[in-house]
Amino acid sequence: MASLIRRFDPRLAAELRTQRRPIVKGLLCVAVTSLLTSVTIPLIKQSLEAIRRAGDPHVPDRLASVDQLAIISALVVLVYGIKYWFTRGQTTYLSHAATRLANDLRLRMFDKLQRLPVSYFNERRSGAIQSVLTNDVNVYQTAVTIIRDSIEGPLKAALALGWIVYIQWQLALVTLLFLPPMAFVIQRNARKMRAAQAEVQQDLANLNAMSQESLQGARVVKALGAEEHANRTYSALVEASFRSTMAAVRRLATLRPMVELLGACALAAVLTICGWLAYRGSLSVPDIAALVYALDMINQGARSMGSVNTTYAQVQAASERIYREILDAPEEHLEARGDRRLAEVKGRIEFRGVSFSYPDGTEALRKVSFSIEPGTSLALVGPSGAGKSTIADLLLRFYDPGEGEILLDGVDLRELDVAWLRGLIGVVPQQTFLFAGTIEENVRLGRADASDEEVREAASAAHADVFIVPMPNGYQTELGERGIRLSGGEMQRLAIARAVVRQPRILLLDEATSSLDAHSEKAVQAALDEIMRSRTTLFIAHRLTTAARADRILVLRKGEVLEQGSHRELLAKDGAYAGMVRAFSSGVLDVV
Repeated sequence: MASLIRRFDPRLAAELRTQRRPIVKGLLCVAVTSLLTSVTIPLIKQSLEAIRRAGDPHVPDRLASVDQLAIISALVVLVYGIKYWFTRGQTTYLSHAATRLANDLRLRMFDKLQRLPVSYFNERRSGAIQSVLTNDVNVYQTAVTIIRDSIEGPLKAALALGWIVYIQWQLALVTLLFLPPMAFVIQRNARKMRAAQAEVQQDLANLNAMSQESLQGARVVKALGAEEHANRTYSALVEASFRSTMAAVRRLATLRPMVELLGACALAAVLTICGWLAYRGSLSVPDIAALVYALDMINQGARSMGSVNTTYAQVQAASERIYREILDAPEEHLEARGDRRLAEVKGRIEFRGVSFSYPDGTEALRKVSFSIEPGTSLALVGPSGAGKSTIADLLLRFYDPGEGEILLDGVDLRELDVAWLRGLIGVVPQQTFLFAGTIEENVRLGRADASDEEVREAASAAHADVFIVPMPNGYQTELGERGIRLSGGEMQRLAIARAVVRQPRILLLDEATSSLDAHSEKAVQAALDEIMRSRTTLFIAHRLTTAARADRILVLRKGEVLEQGSHRELLAKDGAYAGMVRAFSSGVLDVV
């Protein structure tokens, strides 16, 4: 088995070794079932000889032949009865190994996804990632099938060949002449199958990505009347998947008939020689029947080996995608992975000459400097692409600055434990994401050990209890996928509750009240004002009314700081911010 496992990619081989025990047990069952199958060959020979003697009037004791036939029949039943239990064991053990292999791999992949940077998800379609987690892993686990067939096929062929040698050794030599051509055809086809199967898996990933996006964006598609466009796009992907699948099928369709043709040639040659030997009296009809059955076993083994190479190509293609797309993807690349945890956090944030460019070379920030004193708030204002979201990403250490430093209470963020740092920050994004589950589970996602009372206090602070309590199941209400049963404002308030339950020292709000109606916004804003009093707060402001509530405002444009100060100070400067306020007041500018 070790040599078989070494045939795979070293990492796949290592995965298979973790399931060594059930695989070995399954292969022992395979060996026994193959041996029992080969026992059928002499039983066929003896049963036919008994039938011949029973029907021959010249045989003195014909009844003894009938008795012998009954014994042989009982042996056949016994052999297949034993084979039933070992076949069952084979299926159970190998299925256990394959399923455990797939489940362990999915857990590793999911864990890896949690440790990948935000840029990884920005650059890939979620449906394509999902395809690797499902389709490629399903193919990957068939590596266990390869091991089984690699043992079962040759073993059956060897046992059958042994019986041919026993019955008529010259015929074994004839049979052996056809094995090298079969091996050549199988190996030649396997190399081409690998490339074809890789294309099949990629096209399937594209199809899954489109399917997932269409389902998630069903409302948008209908609202835009874009059903026909979606259908055309999906149809093109289906056609591409069909073409790549058929290319792989054609490879397979060439292999199987070719192996069967060579097997038929071997059978024809053996039957021709059998006829000559029978004519000379060297071979009986029962011998010929046993030989034909043995040849069929050899052909089954050859077809099985052909299937092994096809499946091997599929597994290798899936393995490459699994490692390339997920397991080998670089994790968060942070300049330093400090492990410091401050004994007391006041919450002073300072950016000193921070510059940053994204991996693709796009410059996002240039020499940005500002500070936020503990318990105060700062609003980031500027047009799209000004660098507001980048500042938030750097504060959360999704990225590290290319130049300059970011300090928390005078300590460079790169010296701090990342998980601990993020635990200090309560984030309320503009686009709320809720998971399928109960309201309580979604709020508690902010802090897993939060008590029921703390969950309810957080919901009350976010003004979410006003719609939760009247629900029939209250906090145990199931939200459905992506919180589809709630309005936009209700979802936003749950996101605020989720941030509050963390009891954060720092708040990061991306226009946290943008989805609320006037009444709810007033109530939530009052709650946020209370929450913010003792916390450092960073706003990403899309409305000037929100920015005006902050203690200080930072105006950004093209990654640079244009001006900073309080609302009154910036109005007095009559600079960029004052121009925005005038445009807003005249109705020219609605959001920034």
